[in-house]
Amino acid sequence: MKYPSKIATGDAGEYFFAYKISYVLGWPCRLFDIDIGIDAQVEILDENRNSTGRFVAFQVKTSADEEPQPYWYVSKNQLDYWRDMDIPVFVALVSLKKQTIHLHQIKKKSRYHITEKDSVRIDFDLVNEHFTESSGKRIKAAAEESTMSAIEEHLSKVQIKIDEVKSAIEEMDDYSDPPSLIDIMNSRWGAYNDLLQAKTLSASYKVGAPECKKMEEILEAALNELRTFMEDWNMHIDWDDRKYGDGEIQKFIDEA
Repeated sequence: MKYPSKIATGDAGEYFFAYKISYVLGWPCRLFDIDIGIDAQVEILDENRNSTGRFVAFQVKTSADEEPQPYWYVSKNQLDYWRDMDIPVFVALVSLKKQTIHLHQIKKKSRYHITEKDSVRIDFDLVNEHFTESSGKRIKAAAEESTMSAIEEHLSKVQIKIDEVKSAIEEMDDYSDPPSLIDIMNSRWGAYNDLLQAKTLSASYKVGAPECKKMEEILEAALNELRTFMEDWNMHIDWDDRKYGDGEIQKFIDEA
């Protein structure tokens, strides 16, 4: 059985990468046996060496040349695959001769050079993307940014519900459409669910707590305003026994 030099070079690069991550940063690095666009997954630890629950993916590209080129070509499908992942992705350029690693983060909105054959060129900054002990901060920041993006996605949905509540109150001065207001009241459960999702991510990954707390306060303020409006208009009396209310208005008012 042959062990082709190309495979040996690739394996050496992955092992070297895992060694540097584990030795320099002290973080767990898991190499994957099957390569579907990701070679390794790194788990972020905090200053007390406890897991933060955050992970970062890496694709390792290895060169055995004396002077490795500062770029690498990948397919557009490969780039799209990385951009669609829920965790940050870095491409690691390993030079076996120089014993160096350079890390380039794949970002959703970054612009890359596309060749005539529809390949994507990943350019490496040989100064700013050189792997050192301080690279841990950069990797950690990418993981936090990714988690915050997921949290903010949920919070943006909560904000939409808040805006709907405020608009409904402003447009209901003439008390012309109580059923619409009741629908807005019932939609609060969707806002609560998105807020819960955001808070769960925040608690699990220890980021975004202030943003979640602020949004929760804004949501409750908007709902309290809605409760006051509905109570002032006696909707708990006039509409709770009707088709649209079904007794829920009084329950909503009592939630305050």
